[in-house]
Amino acid sequence: MSAPITQADWNAKLKHAQDQAQRATKAELARNYSEAFELYVRAGQLFVWLLGNFPSTNHHHDSAIAPSLTRGTALSTSSPPAADGLSGTCTAQSRQHLKQMATRVMARAEKIKATCKHLRPVDRDALSHEEQSSVLVSSSLINGLRYPIWKGPPAQLQNTNRSTFTQDAQPPLSSNQIRQGALYRRPSWLNAGEDQCWSTKLSGCDIVQDIVTDCSFVAALEAAAQHDRIFGGNLATSALYPQDSSGRIRPSANGQYHVKLHINGTPRVVLIDDHLPYYPAACPISQPTTTATATAATSSKSNAHKQRLMCASSRDGHAVWPALLEKAYLQVMGGYEFAGSNGSIDLYALTSWLPEHIFLRHAGFQRERSWTRFHTAWNAGQCMATAGTGKAPPRKQRSGESMSEDSLATITLDSGLISSHNYAILDVRTHGSRRYVKLMNPWRTAAGIRPAIAISTEEERRIYADSASCNSSLVARLGHVRLQEAGELDENSLTFTLSWDDFCSHFDSLFLNWDPKLFSNNVTVHSSWRGSASASSALGSKQADPHFRLSVTAPPSISTSSTDPAAEVWLLLTRHITNTQPIQRSADGSQQSAEETPAEYIAIHAFQEDQQTSETAQLASTSALLLRKAKHKGAYVDGTHCLVRLKPSFPRDNTSMQPSSSDTGSKQTKGQCSFTVVVSRRNEADATPSSTAVQTKDTHRDVNYTLSVFSRYSMELSELRTRLPYCDSVSGAWTARTAGGNATLGSFMSNPQYSLVVPAGPGEVQLQVMLESSDRRIPVQVLLAYPGAGTGRVTHLTEGDVVLSSGMYHHGLALCCTSRPGAPGAVLRPGTYTLIASTFEAGMQDDFDLRVESTRPIQLKWIAQEGAGMFHRRLVSSWKRGLNACGSRANKAYFENPAWRFTIDRPGLTDLVARIKVEAVRSTDPVRPYIQLALFVLDEARCWEQVASSGAYTDLVCGAAIEKVRLQQGCYTLVASTLQPDTEAEFGVDLYTAVKVDIVGV
Repeated sequence: MSAPITQADWNAKLKHAQDQAQRATKAELARNYSEAFELYVRAGQLFVWLLGNFPSTNHHHDSAIAPSLTRGTALSTSSPPAADGLSGTCTAQSRQHLKQMATRVMARAEKIKATCKHLRPVDRDALSHEEQSSVLVSSSLINGLRYPIWKGPPAQLQNTNRSTFTQDAQPPLSSNQIRQGALYRRPSWLNAGEDQCWSTKLSGCDIVQDIVTDCSFVAALEAAAQHDRIFGGNLATSALYPQDSSGRIRPSANGQYHVKLHINGTPRVVLIDDHLPYYPAACPISQPTTTATATAATSSKSNAHKQRLMCASSRDGHAVWPALLEKAYLQVMGGYEFAGSNGSIDLYALTSWLPEHIFLRHAGFQRERSWTRFHTAWNAGQCMATAGTGKAPPRKQRSGESMSEDSLATITLDSGLISSHNYAILDVRTHGSRRYVKLMNPWRTAAGIRPAIAISTEEERRIYADSASCNSSLVARLGHVRLQEAGELDENSLTFTLSWDDFCSHFDSLFLNWDPKLFSNNVTVHSSWRGSASASSALGSKQADPHFRLSVTAPPSISTSSTDPAAEVWLLLTRHITNTQPIQRSADGSQQSAEETPAEYIAIHAFQEDQQTSETAQLASTSALLLRKAKHKGAYVDGTHCLVRLKPSFPRDNTSMQPSSSDTGSKQTKGQCSFTVVVSRRNEADATPSSTAVQTKDTHRDVNYTLSVFSRYSMELSELRTRLPYCDSVSGAWTARTAGGNATLGSFMSNPQYSLVVPAGPGEVQLQVMLESSDRRIPVQVLLAYPGAGTGRVTHLTEGDVVLSSGMYHHGLALCCTSRPGAPGAVLRPGTYTLIASTFEAGMQDDFDLRVESTRPIQLKWIAQEGAGMFHRRLVSSWKRGLNACGSRANKAYFENPAWRFTIDRPGLTDLVARIKVEAVRSTDPVRPYIQLALFVLDEARCWEQVASSGAYTDLVCGAAIEKVRLQQGCYTLVASTLQPDTEAEFGVDLYTAVKVDIVGV
């Protein structure tokens, strides 16, 4: 991260901002509007940064900077407003001046933008202090409330007077709370004689969820509290202030609490009071809602056993700190009507531990490897965990039966688990050869209810009572906690234990949170996805996703254990939220539920740059679909966080060995590798171009994000703003005819193809190709190959044909590029090439955008389909043993093979193209037969003379073709044959002619 901002740095930025504003005014007066627009924007960014990094209160400093804000700037004012609640008149005046300057320069920029339609876009330096600060400041506003960046423990901000603090508005109650009659009350009014657990450390099984639908948050609290109990620390309460010098929470004398939540890329302050929702039995109607009275507190003592919180708390309903943390988090999320999340995201907000979502139902999930990684880290205290179930299968509804939303949300699965529910994981252990996971249902009402798949209570007591002695203090402490919890098992327990296999079979997701201290280095960038200038199409108006280059350097002596998380590079992408209200307004002003708004999808794609020439070896066979394997091309997720784990592949270099004593002057070479990182965002409307109303609303706004990279290696992150100087792009589509699928299919040749011409010039050409589909769910690939015969259309791939490849098929995005000039790897020389855009399966229809960047001007032109613009006839036949499977021309019965005859009567030359493909092999041999297509003309001697053929017999999946041939008037016969006689197979012939002809079978 960057170094702290000094006062000298701040003053220098202030002077620079003033200079930019002055230059902008002069440029505008000179009618140089493009320059003025850019200068106004940059000045505005600087003023916003100055506000976000305003120096701490210092009257001497304020008096020094206040005059500088008013001199030398044409847009400044001479009469700033009075101070508004800030310490020191000069401080208030200085901040007000900065706000006025930022507002005025941006207003001038907007006015120029509205009147001038052809302004140069202002390039942004995503890694600059100003841009980073601007993004974080703009992301402070959520649901209309501002949550400033956390500047440190709030001891100096605490209200020290005797008055009771009350926040402006309480978070809206949920519909369930309203039906139950919930009322906001201060705990001091009701529980004066009760233990509110300020000095008692709760374990995970002590915290429960009430009727608020925030199982993910409560499960996160339980996981953190259990970690504290086993490993020590105060993770569960670390976000709540005030705290004493040892980090333990304490009650606030005036009811004001500061909560530190990691929201929108940085820790932020959520300021709340201690009004909490209680059940009405604890709240007399005459009790005031905003002021405490001694009479009310006294009158409620008789109802102490009924004074229960209607929110997260302890089992007895008296613990206050879980409710305060829940209130702060749900205030940011729009209220107690919480739409739901997952435990890792909520736990990240509370603790900053890195969230990871493992999809247990994913085809790539590795059960054994995941257990080893999870079990090792959990028992070392390096991770916390929660788990999530999937949606319930559709249930048949009886005639006249109606199902409420509540009943739909609480469907019990066949396993006994609750659908769409989060559970806390309280223990992960082995017993003999068996592996177990201990879970807890956060519901208060789930006491004593055990899922059908849980092991018996007797077996659970036995495995947790078996705490063998161990020299390790950590393992000994784990054994002590497990032994203690085994004795606490009773019929009202909220916990249960599953085998690892049952856990993987019945849960959908495992949510992990990892200790960021595992990584000694990290770099972070805060930036935004730019909204489109127009929304005329779902894809064409979309701005290019941001690209970064990540360089990773490791000393040669470092070890890289396969199970060590620190041996990896982790990338965490966070999409900033601005509106989390359950009910939103649509573009036409009507109400729209959160479920109806288009979902946001994010992904990280990381492409490791080639280090060895062998990595760009040509395609070995048509069944090998990758050429240069991408390190990771992330799947799109509909959450706010996306984590990608990379294992860097450092080049092997003999020069990296330690120098010998006799060669002390030689240098030690460090291993280094680089990645191209693409942070991608999609909207559900991208896959539905007809949703123009929603699409227009979404594509016009910028969406902020934070990209954080964690590693024990040294790293550098740079923005690839102008990747290559020349760019050409085309939009296309995979249709019913052109969605040919991958290279193992006979229809591969039908995929959209483009001729790419690199003009002659000195040196090699650097090229980058990006293929992006509008539907994020479709796996795509882009290839650059040597052109085929004739038009350049490639019909099949063999060894040596492919120049560049995006590697494995991946959902939504494919990227390939040459190496940098002078580096080993793929290079591009002047000439003509063919670009092929394909989907993995044939018939997958979608729009796409193809973008080619280069260091030299190029020409990109669409290649027409085979037979385009010609008359088409589809001929279907088969070779049958003993009838017409007569083999090659070396056999006497050659002309007994399937054949067709046609006559060209039109004077002049006529073009013809024909292709034969085997549809199905009838013999017991599954290998495709070698086939050929030949064309004969009846000469003057009434003999058949061959005029064209598909060449040598071939078994290519694309078949065999007679390339475009020009024919004169005459009678022609087309013969389809196999190399060997008596070969049975079905086949089809596509015949294209420039003029319409009548063709009959012979």
